[in-house]
Amino acid sequence: MKICVTGDRVASLREAALRMAPELEVLTLGGDGALDGDPAGLEVLYFSLGVTKYPAATQRVLELFHAPGLRWVQSPGAGVDHPIWQTLLDRGVRLTNASGIHAEPIAQYIFTYVLFWEREVARHLEQQRRRHWEIVSCGDLVGRTLGIVGYGGIGRATARVAKAFGMRVVGCRRTRVDDPLLDRQVGPDGLHALLAESDYVVLCMPYSDETRGMIGRAELEAMQEHAVLVNVARGGVVDEPALVEALRAGRIRGATLDVVAEEPLPPDSPLWTLERCVITPHDAGYSPRGDERLGELFLDNLGRYVRGEPLRNEIASRGLSGDRGGPARRAAELPPGEAPGEA
Repeated sequence: MKICVTGDRVASLREAALRMAPELEVLTLGGDGALDGDPAGLEVLYFSLGVTKYPAATQRVLELFHAPGLRWVQSPGAGVDHPIWQTLLDRGVRLTNASGIHAEPIAQYIFTYVLFWEREVARHLEQQRRRHWEIVSCGDLVGRTLGIVGYGGIGRATARVAKAFGMRVVGCRRTRVDDPLLDRQVGPDGLHALLAESDYVVLCMPYSDETRGMIGRAELEAMQEHAVLVNVARGGVVDEPALVEALRAGRIRGATLDVVAEEPLPPDSPLWTLERCVITPHDAGYSPRGDERLGELFLDNLGRYVRGEPLRNEIASRGLSGDRGGPARRAAELPPGEAPGEA
């Protein structure tokens, strides 16, 4: 069986793969796009997070998608909503995503901004800029309610941090889950109740036909005036004009958006200049440990693949899914055959 590993950790991945299955033929792809062997007969391709830093290597990976014997690709992101992935699925290539590896850094991001709003960080910085000394009456997270819409891996990591701060946690998901971190769980029909009782609302649901525009005018009106919205899902789950209207009217206290409907966010978007809005460039999931976590997932799945066992995170069919994507999502925006700079 011939496999190809990519990115900055190819030597250690190759060594680990051969320890697991010495009969494997392991090709490596470096940052310069050079492949150390013949790709004919390639069966398994590991598309790492790290390789997306290198245009030549990313282009070579996309070319390898056309390998006629390809049977399984490990994706670097959780989202599989780009046609590039559907092309693989249509050919019968198995696809596994990276769901779960971004949970910890995204939970850290979420609480960076929960604390930003609760502890009046912007006001302190503004007073420092003006050299103005004035006591600021900040809030306290103990007893506050955090509402999590889409209670999966990211949601659970976020709930664990919330509990450390003494918060109450309400989660929304389709199926019931027995989780001691949740004080209450609601289904989709309980979304408005969750919004009404939450001081902070975190969106981390998958992106699908059902969740597109899920947070609209009615949902924003259901939130408390002092509540803050944090979106780490996809921009399309929020009706952006309705959000702009709500922020301008002061119907909610604020919003932190790591994702927006159009990325990069156009310079003329009103979101850039809204006082009640914080914008970050879809980088909440970035971590120096990202490639390490993805490599661990791939090696576990490689063992399963060799033994003929079910793979973790296998995608059965295309969905507008994903808890995120980061550089993987941007790399996937390149149709095969296009140079990275042309995307």
